[in-house]
Amino acid sequence: MNDIILIPFSKHEFRNFLKDCINEVLIDKLLKPPSSNEFEILTIKEASHYLNLAIQTIYGFTSKNEIPFIKRGKKLYFRKLDLESWLLEGNRKSNSEILKELNK
Repeated sequence: MNDIILIPFSKHEFRNFLKDCINEVLIDKLLKPPSSNEFEILTIKEASHYLNLAIQTIYGFTSKNEIPFIKRGKKLYFRKLDLESWLLEGNRKSNSEILKELNK
């Protein structure tokens, strides 16, 4: 069985505890060597499957330099990490997130 431990914290102590935990996780992530998945190279067919987009759509994005890609000769390649970052750039905030920012 799991033991449950209850420790009383003041609001200030709890915030500091959370900050310390978050900093520890971030430092571990920054100092850890990148996984092989971060440098995974995809072909256009694999990128198409990964992004759930038609190959022709990806060609259109590359011709307009709207998507990160690598070109070697006549072949196009994509770093999976770059594609993930590109996807996150399109993230739109919800109304509730915008209201929370306004209240701060």
